[in-house]
Amino acid sequence: MKEGGCARLFLFFALWAAPFWSAPLRAENPPRVVLLTPDVAEIVVALGAEETVIGKESFTRAPTLAQARNIGLFRNLAAEPIVDLKPDLVLGSCMAQPASIYAQLEKSGLRVVNVAPEETPEDFFRAISETGRLLGKAEAGKALARQWREGMLPRRKTGRRYLLSYDGRYVAGRNTVGDVLIRLAGGVNAAADIEGLKPLSREGWLVARPDVVVIAEHNLGVVGGSLAHFAAQPELKNSRAAQNGRIVTMSATKFLTLGLETPRVIDTLRELGAD
Repeated sequence: MKEGGCARLFLFFALWAAPFWSAPLRAENPPRVVLLTPDVAEIVVALGAEETVIGKESFTRAPTLAQARNIGLFRNLAAEPIVDLKPDLVLGSCMAQPASIYAQLEKSGLRVVNVAPEETPEDFFRAISETGRLLGKAEAGKALARQWREGMLPRRKTGRRYLLSYDGRYVAGRNTVGDVLIRLAGGVNAAADIEGLKPLSREGWLVARPDVVVIAEHNLGVVGGSLAHFAAQPELKNSRAAQNGRIVTMSATKFLTLGLETPRVIDTLRELGAD
């Protein structure tokens, strides 16, 4: 995806091709792993590999990773706290910012793998398997990846119109994760005329005629403090979304980024558009 928090990090395709850097960790030497991004942390927890993790970014709050040291938020990482931990392996995705963090860590001599250089379903599918392989849980990783991909199959088309918005202004247009989720839920992206995650004008909201609107829950205050207040706006009050109570909040990471929960998010979006 061109938007949604991920940059194109072509440099690290080369890391995957290098036999040394892509080799799985040896079981006889308990690995010390640092996780740069919450999506990869989800995978590690699902694989039951938490005991390997000595460092994680601060958005990740899984109880089983409570022993890991905080290295900072994935949106603003610095190399020093990671290097200080002397990890055997650093894992992350294109969610890690700045994008140069991978090159910085590699320059410091660390073993670094960006398991998902692009934010696409195929990249995330491969990331699940690759993470399992690197942590010595190859079969579990393959099984989890297959299960995830099965959950990503397209649902029957409904024709319902969706707007997925970060803050009541910025919406997920074409070539975003949000656009992918809408289509997999059987819906129509009412913001498909714009590219990426961009602001939609009041007129744009009016002509979009959404059946469903999703707002990032942490931005409820930005849209007036309540969904009722937001639904009463002139550009929304006559929409089916407002009239049918189909304006909801959701964690931004669920509908603007990919993760293990994405198949359930797709089901939720479909249910919101159901009669």
